[in-house]
This record gives sequence, structure tokens and C-alpha cells, in this order.
Amino acid sequence: MFRTTFRCLTGTVTGILAAALLLSSCGQKTPETSPEGVITYAAIEKHIVALSSDEMKGRMPATPSEEKVVEYIAAQMREIGLEPAAGGSYFQEVPLLLVTGRSSPWLEFVTPNGTLSLAKQTDYVSFGRKMETSVTLDGSEVVFAGYGIVAPEYGRNDFEGVDVRGKTILVWVNDPGYGTEGDYFRGHEMTYYGRWTYKFEEAARKGARACFIIHETGPAGYGWNVVSNNGESTQQYLLPGDGYASRCGIEGWITLSSAEKLFQSCGLSLEKLKRESAAPGFKPFTLPVTVSGSLTNRFDTAVSRNVCGMIRGARHPGEVVVYTAHWDHLGVGTPVNGDSIYNGATDNASAVAWMLEIARAFTSGPPPERSLLFLSPTAEESGLLGSSWYTQNPFFSLDSTVACINTDVILFLGKFRDIALTGYGYSDLDSLVERVAATQGRYSVPDPNPENGMFFRSDQFPFVKRGVPAIFAKGYTDAEKFGPGETAALIARYWESVYHTPQDEYDPLRDDLSGLVEDARLFYKVGAELAHSRFWPQFKTSAGFGEAAPLRPR
Repeated sequence: MFRTTFRCLTGTVTGILAAALLLSSCGQKTPETSPEGVITYAAIEKHIVALSSDEMKGRMPATPSEEKVVEYIAAQMREIGLEPAAGGSYFQEVPLLLVTGRSSPWLEFVTPNGTLSLAKQTDYVSFGRKMETSVTLDGSEVVFAGYGIVAPEYGRNDFEGVDVRGKTILVWVNDPGYGTEGDYFRGHEMTYYGRWTYKFEEAARKGARACFIIHETGPAGYGWNVVSNNGESTQQYLLPGDGYASRCGIEGWITLSSAEKLFQSCGLSLEKLKRESAAPGFKPFTLPVTVSGSLTNRFDTAVSRNVCGMIRGARHPGEVVVYTAHWDHLGVGTPVNGDSIYNGATDNASAVAWMLEIARAFTSGPPPERSLLFLSPTAEESGLLGSSWYTQNPFFSLDSTVACINTDVILFLGKFRDIALTGYGYSDLDSLVERVAATQGRYSVPDPNPENGMFFRSDQFPFVKRGVPAIFAKGYTDAEKFGPGETAALIARYWESVYHTPQDEYDPLRDDLSGLVEDARLFYKVGAELAHSRFWPQFKTSAGFGEAAPLRPR
């Protein structure tokens, strides 16, 4: 447990942070006279306006707009005074596989009560990374595999007794703890076993030909529109060495209403099956149906870039604190009310601005004892590709990486009384954030929607999977101008009608960036304490990370 106490009158500091901390509560400088005082509204706004402008065309990696985006970020790093971090360059190349898929118009299930035809995009979505130009399901057997989870620590094996090799499996999104307050899995908080990425990984390990996840808005954390927007688009993956030979030929989703019709045609109640499959001891079974459909793929390759600058540590240059904020978004897509540019102002121009101005604060203050890396990864929206590539090819040993500080989707609602910690309870970084937030008069709360699995959906997670403790936090639940109730309503409206749509734009007359400024100042202080100390954060638990079991002996 991270714990530090201060005695202001004597100036003594006791606890784990035995170094001279910059920001104790005794004699603390005001923001205007401290390094974080250089973090200003105007500077934050400048970056958001530039990065979310129509000129950037939605910041899709491996498109002509990438050059403008990464050059802008690199130019800002250069102007701030950061060193190039990638062997004399601000760019780390990330090799990508681009897959453009076309699904068959119908996914057809032959059931005991006739044929059920699901229309692409409306009822089902399919895609795949396995490098086969044509994948066909021709009367494939179908297995209902519950949540598609193998978790020995929970006594769970949703494939027990059934061979799914070459077959099609149907699974629920999320995990069996969803909607409960118990201790099965992590209760209502999603574990990595609940993420769609895990479902496809486990299906591949079991040798399935196809895997379809049954979509539900609550357990998924987003509506069907987010899923369908990804269908029949060009998908991006890290370039493989083996052509993704072990992956399923088809990965995809079906709507809840389609699943209800399918199971009803087999004389089964989906609602009853949901309860049964969530209980310990669930056993998978073969449905009395077959499925046919196809997917054709075109494969291309491209090189995208992570943007990375650093400040070399004065005393411990081999140890590093990493800040991350992905630069990419969804590009130009399906028009909504005549607008086809997915500008991504909150997601994630906001966080890039946050990171750049934190870097500026560090260059204006005393040299850090440890190094600082400012990493803006590519292709987060495609599955954390840029950050995954960095953790596979790091500039600093991951054993010497102190922590990752990340944020994503910062909302423009002004100052917040809270700081919401996504992944609360996983490491003793929580206590550090809580203490520094208190110097701003703010209180900390766990993520109010842990069932959405946001801890597994942003760029800190590849670091966590490789044993590096991480922070993902921001003001979120209690905006000063609105209070908790109205803030919650505004956030719900954001996820329903703004997230991953062309409506994610910056409006200076409507939006208030003062909370973003305050968050940047807060996380400058958090990083400064890590960079000027000998503190090595530790994981409290590794439960819920799937196969990743981070251990950090010190």
C-alpha cells in the first residue's frame, strides 16, 4: 500500500517517497509560479482546434491525413524542447496489415423451424484478420459457448466437453459477473475475460472457424451503431509474421434481437440461457442449427507512426515514466446529418493536448531525476496497436519503466470536483493520485461504469499486460457547473450520441476546457513525484487480466 505522511511544521517527510518531493502540501507554490503554471487554457485549446479540424480528416492512420497529424505533434514536441526518442527521430514506425472485408449479404441459420436470415450491418457484422482471401461457412455446426471464457482461477471453462474445432461459436459479451454485486469474477466490474478481444483470442485458441458475439448495449458499453460502423470498413492490425494463421476465419457480432429469434427457433429461451450461462458450472452445447455465410478479404500493408519525445533523466536516465495519449481517430466515414468527418475532439485530441502541455511544464521546471517519455500512439481505435507495438519494441526496458500515465476521452464540461480512476484497485498508484488530487481540493472515485471495461480499452493496458503499473484517470463524475446528477446525464448523452460520431467536435462557445487544464496540472504533479523519487509502484492484484498476470518484484 502506497502511503506517505507529511509534517509541515518540521518539513520532514516519511514513508515510501523518501526523495525530495516537489509538491508537498508545505509551502506549495501556486500554479502561476510553479512549472504547471505554463499549462494554460489557450495552449490546450490551440492543440484541440488544430488536431480536430476538418483539415485533419478525422486522423485515420495510414491515410494522407496522417502526415499532417504526426508532423503537427512532432513539431510541438520540438518546440517544447523534447528530445527525439526513437533513435534520433520523433517517429517510431508501426507496420500495419490493412484488411478490407466484404461480408455475404446474409448470414443464414438453418433451424428446426426454418431458415433465419440475418442481414449484414443490420443484424450481423463480420470481419477477420486471418490472411485468407475467401472464408466460407457452408453448413457449419454451431456451438453455444456461454461467455467463451477459460478462467481456471474462477473454476470456469465454457468449452468443457465440446470440441469446437472448425465450428462456429456464439458467446455473450462481457463476463458472468455483469449485473451482480457478488465476488464471482469481479462482480459488476468487467474483467479482461469480458472484452471482445479476449473472446476472439480464446475462440482462436480453441480452433473455432468463426466466433460471433451477441451484442448488448449495456454489457458492451456502446450501441450497435458503433459495431456496425466497423463493418465493411478497412480494419487495421499489426503486421503478422504468420499471416494470423491461428485466428478464426470470421470474427463478428450479431444483434440481441437476432439471437433471441435464433434461440427461439430452437425452442430455447435466451433469457433463461443468459441466467444459466452466467452461473458457475455452465456447460456448452451444440445447437440444432447450421450456419452459412462468407467473407472476402483484400490485404494491404502500410506503415503508421507513433510520435515520441523525451526528457532524459539527470540521475537515473535508464528509468522512465511514460505519458501516453493516442493521436488517431476514425477518419472519414458514414455521414451523419451530412457530416462525414469524425473529428475526434474529445477522443482524443483532448488527451494529446493534455500530454503536450504536461511536457511543456516539465521542460520549464527542474530536470527530472528519471527520464520522461511522451508517447502518442497510432491506431488505438483499431485495438491499441501503436501502444502494443511500443511495448513489444520499447525504447526503455519495461523492467525499468516506472509507470504509464494515460488518459482518453476528456469531456469539455469545465472543472470537476472529482478525479475518476479507471482500473481502481489494481495498483498503489491510486493512492498517489488521490493525494495529489487533494491538493487541488478534489476527491477520487472509482470509474462509475466499471462494467464497460475501459481499463482494457485504452493505451495503458498493453503496459499493464507486460507488468507496468498504469494510471487512467480524469475528472468525470462531478462537474462543478452541473453537479453529479446533471453530469451523469450529460455523460450518458455523450456516449449515446457523440462518441464515435461526427458530432465529436470542439465548439469554443459551448465547450469549457478549464477541467482539462486542471487535469493536466494534476498529472504533471503525479508524474513529477514519480520522476523525482525512488518509488516503484506495485500491483495490488492481477485478477481480471486474463492470461496477463503482472508481477513486479522489487
